[in-house]
This record gives sequence, structure tokens and C-alpha cells, in this order.
Amino acid sequence: MRIIAASALTLALSACASTPDPIVEDRSRCDAYGFQRGTDAYANCVMTQDRDRERRYERQAGQRPYRAERSYRSDEE
Repeated sequence: MRIIAASALTLALSACASTPDPIVEDRSRCDAYGFQRGTDAYANCVMTQDRDRERRYERQAGQRPYRAERSYRSDEE
């Protein structure tokens, strides 16, 4: 019985670890590039990684995964 419980717990925890957070991946990549956290260059790197990931999603799915489709700019201006 303990083996089954331990196996179930291991399976549940491994499922949580297999869903990476995109922002964590972006930051890790910028860290690997050598940017220092807290600098403008680091912020630009993270934003660039986010934008590039969105573009990849758009190409794959044909739509944006989590951004608003509507422009917030008024056409009356």
C-alpha cells in the first residue's frame, strides 16, 4: 500500500514540474545570456523573449494565446 501511495505522489509531483512557466524560461534564458537582473538590458531581453514566444505561438496556432485581440487605441483620434 505504501508503494502505491508513494508512486501516486511521485506521479502528481512530476506532473507539476513538467509544465514550465514561460516567464521563468524567459528569465533563465536572459540569465544564460549574461544579462544582470534589474537592468534595462535585462528587461529588454525578457520582453524580447516574450514577444518572440508569442510570435511562435501565432505561427503555430494562427492566433494569440493570451493577449487581447482588440486594440485599445481609439480610431476617432
